[in-house]
Amino acid sequence: MQPTFIDVMRHGEPEGVCPEGGTILRGRTDHALTGKGWLQAYQRAEQLLNDGNEWDVIISSPLIRCAHFAKALIAEKLMSYPDCLIDARWREIDYGDWDGLSTAEIWQDSPELMEKMWQDPMEFCAPKGEAVTDFSMRIEQAWSDLLMQHQGKRILLVCHGGVMRLLLKQLLLLAPEAMNRFAIPYAAVSRFRIDHSTSEEGQALTWPSLVTHLGDAISVGKIDTEEQMQKNGKMNNE
Repeated sequence: MQPTFIDVMRHGEPEGVCPEGGTILRGRTDHALTGKGWLQAYQRAEQLLNDGNEWDVIISSPLIRCAHFAKALIAEKLMSYPDCLIDARWREIDYGDWDGLSTAEIWQDSPELMEKMWQDPMEFCAPKGEAVTDFSMRIEQAWSDLLMQHQGKRILLVCHGGVMRLLLKQLLLLAPEAMNRFAIPYAAVSRFRIDHSTSEEGQALTWPSLVTHLGDAISVGKIDTEEQMQKNGKMNNE
């Protein structure tokens, strides 16, 4: 059977700053990309395309930091595609009361819970948020359905850092705490090859392997031209 290749790509830099330091926990918080974020995402996509990797299918989280880029990539680079496929299951974990707050602020107020998120992630749940165990089952089912629907194709999945960490843990059979040991900056990519076979009982089997993990940060120079910035702003407001 023909293998399936999936490039799992994190979105570029979103809007929002942390004056007190740290990073923002963006779960359901729906920030648009900055000009730098658009450039990061485009440069990574160009790198993948220049390596001779064209996709048959592009799938995206519904959050605009992913979906706006995925749709723009199709419109500008891949005219033969009708549209990207939006699947709500690929959204980031919901951080509940912590959603939209900075990690520095949360470390100050709830250091024990924050430590648990890093040291024992599968047992973590933010106040009034989505349990990581539920998040994990959502992603596992979305992955299984993706393989069933698009077996043998080359796929770009535009999603989030938390989604990528879970997939790396699940597919590589890692210990839970290992999922936080990967560098996943904005526009990072993990490429998986999935081989397919059938058991003697007729059950479909999948054999995933990590081909490459691009965890280097994309450094951009001067932010896009005024024309490109206006185009990005228009896309962010649609």
